Amino acid sequence: MATAGCRGAVATLQEPCHHGRVRIQLHGQFMVVVDGRVVQGRLPGRRARMLVAYLAAHPRPIERTALMEVLWEPGPPGPGGPRVFDALLSKTRAVLRPVEIRGRDAVSLVVPPGGLVDATTAAMALHEAEAAAGVRDWRRAWAHALSAVFVTQREFLPGFTGEWVARRRDEARLAHTAATACYAEACLELGGSELASAERCARRLLADDPLGERGYRLLMRAVARRGDRAAALAVYQQLRRTLRDELGVSPDPRSIELNRVLLAGEV
Repeated sequence: MATAGCRGAVATLQEPCHHGRVRIQLHGQFMVVVDGRVVQGRLPGRRARMLVAYLAAHPRPIERTALMEVLWEPGPPGPGGPRVFDALLSKTRAVLRPVEIRGRDAVSLVVPPGGLVDATTAAMALHEAEAAAGVRDWRRAWAHALSAVFVTQREFLPGFTGEWVARRRDEARLAHTAATACYAEACLELGGSELASAERCARRLLADDPLGERGYRLLMRAVARRGDRAAALAVYQQLRRTLRDELGVSPDPRSIELNRVLLAGEV
């Protein structure tokens, strides 16, 4: 894959082609594709869409009572809830085949081999990226981090509401930050044409979190690598002022050491 950058080329990448029979998309527009057919519009109403989304986002059996509370939020299911839930399960199962919704007292979504859920794929990609970075396998870290960035840059279940949705959106934002930072780190280590992507991602990290020191350190390194040591040192001064003015603290030892190295001309 050619060079990509944060909210630049990454945002225009075409989604990878998956040949499995099933694909469930939770980031961006909610979508369920079965055998090439987009079927979420055939699900019987809002609760059915929430049912599929919740089960897809939680790949483990969910207690029936807990699942009903999610579907009826913010009110209780009421006396007729179990009967309505059973009918909802039956109709949803018919739409999703060959995807299975298994169980009665504890319910789970079972995607056939070759199918995927984008949120699960992104979580696995981020794990692989960070593991690869830990052993300095930068080409593998680059590829997996880019996959995670591609998914997590899109909002988790836009248009859906509920406490669990809000919580997962917060988690997705953290995952996106981690994936972006890992991708930028890999770009820095690979060098060459990837340096521009590293700088774009570092600036994106700072735009999203002006107090995040990792973004400053990545930007300092990226700017220094393109030969502008004075600009890299200026980034450190910006970090120092921002932390002093906003939090009343100094940069952490890693940032201070990077500044020392830059002053010594060792980067």
